[in-house]
Amino acid sequence: MRAFGLIVLGVGLMASWGCMPKLDVESLKAMQPARPPEMDRLGGFIGKWEGSGEIRMAVLTEVLPTTGVSTNAWDCDGRCMLEHDEYEMGDLGSVSDVSVWTWDPKGKVFRIHRFDSIGGVAVGTADYHEKSQTWRLKSKTQTPWGAMVSRGTVKMVDEDTLEWTWDEWPAWDWLGLFKIAEMKGTNRRR
Repeated sequence: MRAFGLIVLGVGLMASWGCMPKLDVESLKAMQPARPPEMDRLGGFIGKWEGSGEIRMAVLTEVLPTTGVSTNAWDCDGRCMLEHDEYEMGDLGSVSDVSVWTWDPKGKVFRIHRFDSIGGVAVGTADYHEKSQTWRLKSKTQTPWGAMVSRGTVKMVDEDTLEWTWDEWPAWDWLGLFKIAEMKGTNRRR
């Protein structure tokens, strides 16, 4: 039965390939959508930033200081922004991460994919609130310690100052009652 299904799928794919229209390079180029104008909203992040803050974790009795550098740059002809962070977390040591930000025209939201040096992988969204000049972010993260959900903000105080917050919970805690970590800080353009 499975082999029959694969044969039907194969015949269907071959038939669809024969039905595809033939195009020239110029036609393909004409079909490429324009760069989403929403990407311009990320322009305030472009550049190098130096940051400092603090981390409170439910499992620690002390507050951890954090310092680091974040570099944001356009890539793919301005269709995405790459963010690269290097920071120190007190006695926990150094951590680095890379994020890709892009606009999802169907969902009408920015999508963020993040990978870090301690094994975390996150998928999230961001939206900008003009009145408060604040970004609101949400993510789901898989870490070596389990799945987490996170929420945060980035307030654009002025063109050279960002104030940020970040809170994390276990993914199973859909009421947000058992906060794992709470972070806040300030980044300044270098």
